[in-house]
Amino acid sequence: MRIVFAALAAITLSAGPALAKDRAAVKIECKETATSLVYDCMLHLSGRNSEKPVEGARVAVKPDMPTMPGAHNIPAAEAKPAGAPGAYGFRMKLDMYGIWALKVTVTGPLRDIVVQKIEFRK
Repeated sequence: MRIVFAALAAITLSAGPALAKDRAAVKIECKETATSLVYDCMLHLSGRNSEKPVEGARVAVKPDMPTMPGAHNIPAAEAKPAGAPGAYGFRMKLDMYGIWALKVTVTGPLRDIVVQKIEFRK
């Protein structure tokens, strides 16, 4: 089983720092399941400034392929709390291998949008 790490790039979109108390820091790790192009992913959410795990958030992850914007109509996956503080798990089915931009929308005690690029390979 292969593990894919989000190490290519991360872009954070949110209200300006003057309006936000803290911004989201997101780390995503995905493992391909026995089914091709289906991944079980773990998302670690913390405050970028506070570095504290964020609990009780609602987290949605929407994949899109930057080289083919809008070509894949994959619904957002709801990430559920996964035991450890700040840990959220979700399952995602992609249409093809390649570089994907995962748009992470966080609401609750912390509100932010983070886009994480990850390359998924065979």
